[in-house]
Amino acid sequence: MDNQNTVSAKTYLFVFIGLVLITLVSTGLSTINLGYLNPIIAIGLATLSAAVVLNVFMKIRLDGSFARLLLAGILVLALLIFFVGFVG
Repeated sequence: MDNQNTVSAKTYLFVFIGLVLITLVSTGLSTINLGYLNPIIAIGLATLSAAVVLNVFMKIRLDGSFARLLLAGILVLALLIFFVGFVG
């Protein structure tokens, strides 16, 4: 078996704790009125948790053109959400 593709239980525990903390922060910040910063922070936290899931659980390494394509897609989605929420 290739040791490079295995992830230890300790890593899974840290990722789980990190994702729970991101969820708690997101939930806590949703109760505070920060004006136009609420959706920006929510999208940032969702992007962070998605990157963690992609990297650890799906074993997708962000290198080269795939990272640029993924980043472009996230930016387009964030702009779409921004314009629908604020302009529409």
